[in-house]
Amino acid sequence: MDSHTALNNRSKLVVDISNDSTEQPTMSDLPYNPVFGIICSSSYDRVTRSSERLEAYFDVLKSDYPEVEKLCEHYHKLTAQIEMDKLSAVISSPVVHHSRLNNHFNQQRQQLMTYFTESLADIENQKSKTDVINKDVNWTAVELMKDWFDKNEHRPFPKKKDIKQISMLGNITVKDIKTWFMFERIRRHSASME
Repeated sequence: MDSHTALNNRSKLVVDISNDSTEQPTMSDLPYNPVFGIICSSSYDRVTRSSERLEAYFDVLKSDYPEVEKLCEHYHKLTAQIEMDKLSAVISSPVVHHSRLNNHFNQQRQQLMTYFTESLADIENQKSKTDVINKDVNWTAVELMKDWFDKNEHRPFPKKKDIKQISMLGNITVKDIKTWFMFERIRRHSASME
């Protein structure tokens, strides 16, 4: 069917609809529109529902985590690119390939949404872990260890009696003290190398 015939068919349908004829147009009366095939598939419905859930997740986290705004913008750019690529591919390919192309690009969007959902969960979990860690920190012990380290920077390896004293005063285990000193030596050595 050429474009002139398709235009005539559309105008007949408009006339028929406007005259309240009892005969309603069917899908077979309309010229094929590849976009209609894209939005009327079950994979597109799944992608749309997943996208709505992700958007809601973005909205919930935006107020608490400023980095989520940039993540959301990046997600929208990538999604728009996938949709443009899908539309371009469907329009330029034979009808027999539309379903396969549609599924391919919907799968790309689904993978993108999974990635961003996991990223948001990581941001949320990292913040909650930081809150828990900061609540559990024995700041008295940290100050005692920092003071000892600063005074003995030339040889930052506490003796057993020093460890025992810090342990008693700071209410911290010997293992935690040794671990803290090990990491503090690494931190300060790395800082001095920069």
